[in-house]
Amino acid sequence: MITSFYMPTRIVAGQGALGTIGTLARDLKMTRVLVVSDPVISAQGFHSEALAALSEAGLAVSRFDGCGIDARCSHIDEQGERVRREELDGVICIGGGSVMCTGKGIAIVATNRKPMRDCTGVGQFDTKALPMIMVPTTAGSGSEVSQWTIVKDEERHLKLLGGGPLSFPDATLLDPATLRSLPMHVAALPAVDALTHGVEAYLSGIASPLTDAVALAAVRHQHASLRASINADDDRAREENLMASCMANVACGNARLGHAHALSLPLEGHLDLPHPYGVGVLLPHTMAFNLAVLPAKVKPLAEALDVETVGLTRAEMIEASAEAIRALYADIGFPEMFTPEQLPRDRVREMATRAVPGLYAGIAAASYDPSTATDHTVIACPSARRMTVRQAEEIFERCLG
Repeated sequence: MITSFYMPTRIVAGQGALGTIGTLARDLKMTRVLVVSDPVISAQGFHSEALAALSEAGLAVSRFDGCGIDARCSHIDEQGERVRREELDGVICIGGGSVMCTGKGIAIVATNRKPMRDCTGVGQFDTKALPMIMVPTTAGSGSEVSQWTIVKDEERHLKLLGGGPLSFPDATLLDPATLRSLPMHVAALPAVDALTHGVEAYLSGIASPLTDAVALAAVRHQHASLRASINADDDRAREENLMASCMANVACGNARLGHAHALSLPLEGHLDLPHPYGVGVLLPHTMAFNLAVLPAKVKPLAEALDVETVGLTRAEMIEASAEAIRALYADIGFPEMFTPEQLPRDRVREMATRAVPGLYAGIAAASYDPSTATDHTVIACPSARRMTVRQAEEIFERCLG
């Protein structure tokens, strides 16, 4: 099997990394930049310090602080036009996953001169995005090292993915100072998303020894640092968790994402469920589903989740791994099940059929007719095991208890 591994993003990590942002922007030949953020992050002290550092380095700074819980096509298209109109030459994102996806979309649209909707799918644009610097303020989506951006098409109630080698960020700054103001319940959401990235990369049907090594290390470090990073005032744990979430996306950026993301997509698009809730609740179930056909990967993943494997059968290791994730959820205040309001039981079948196009279909998902799906229709997904609509329905049911 031919494998490929590509990671062009420069990663600068550690205490004080944010202070290098001005120099880094100049190194990338930026002179007039759009700084993308949201109303909460833009009020933080570290955001002001970053703006000051950019100004001191001689850059002209424009701002967009209007990002919401999802990256939205309307914001991206409006700001992409603004970037062209004001002749800006760089995009700097300071925020969580939605901020970084918004900024990445702006950088794509600005140079390709077409709406974000038309840039979704795999490699659906021809011109390299504007130079980008990412400063994640959660640990995290991993979008800071990802070629992909996930956006919401408000008109069609779809969550769409777009990207390719032309949309990798040029650099990212991982500074634990950006995590200090996060409330516990807020920090838990992206942390679970990052754990999902590591696990799904490891269980991918296109995984390689390179992605396996990075994914397992990410899961191990995430599991070891998450509790202290979220529950305690521990900068060392925050630093480790930031690096682990970054590593997880390096892995899944090459090995792709799996069933938790594919099944979560319709919940996000049609039920407005926040992304981390969707993938996190699904993870223990989709992980067990795929491990059933990957016997050689059961023990290494269990050990990365700190399971004592001596004397356990493979089936017992799989169950213990799922329990380790649930125990972690309990300790960081993350839910194990969907509520009936989040996923109404009478819409389970519909959500299973809407999951069929998968995460990587892009705008082609808009032409898919869910009524054509049968129990045996397969969910489009690079995970190691094929999943049918009926199996997806069963997993949704288990997530409702």
